[in-house]
Amino acid sequence: MNNVCCFSSFCADLQGMMFSVMNGGNVRFHSDNPSNFTGLTVCLRVLTEQTFSIQLNFINQTHFVRLDDNVLYVNGCSVSFYPFFMVPVYQEHWPWKNRCLTWESSTGMAQLWSDGKMSVRKGIMFSVMNGGNVFSSLDELPFYDFRGQLSDVHVWDRVLNSNDLNWFLSYNYNFPSGNILDWKRIEYSTSGYTVLEPIFDNCLTRFNKVVQPGPLGTQCN
Repeated sequence: MNNVCCFSSFCADLQGMMFSVMNGGNVRFHSDNPSNFTGLTVCLRVLTEQTFSIQLNFINQTHFVRLDDNVLYVNGCSVSFYPFFMVPVYQEHWPWKNRCLTWESSTGMAQLWSDGKMSVRKGIMFSVMNGGNVFSSLDELPFYDFRGQLSDVHVWDRVLNSNDLNWFLSYNYNFPSGNILDWKRIEYSTSGYTVLEPIFDNCLTRFNKVVQPGPLGTQCN
């Protein structure tokens, strides 16, 4: 990622930090890393009392990927994922909610991970009808309607394998950093009531069990 930030934006290592976004606040993450996407993986951690959307805007403004609660849109095509049919794949140990989405351009296959559960894989016909054409460079990942805490935002231009996804979801920081957006070196801009502050203590685990040591703190007993 380029070291030069745009005016009114900041570049920073946000390990151990989170954004608290209140009413009237917005945060946007920017990328100037050129890439041809063979797929897409987006992962992040949130604490929120409401549903929220994730939208990736590409340099070509006619292209976008949007996750609206449990409905994934790729340009004008969409597919719905039903949370009642999601399969448990790991046990949560933190108060944070993990969310990941993957989408493969050549086949159109997409999948969601949310709150310790994995969805079935579903296809979005846009990818197949367009011969698996890839998107051009990502422009930004804005959070306009989000209210709550947000941390560990990563974006990749490919589908991560199951081991890498499991590392992220289980708070094992051996997962590869995002090559499009990387929380350890990310450009962002904020407006309104948005606070950048230290993340909650690692030891706030849901079941009061040992968690793996990582950039967000030390091992808890």
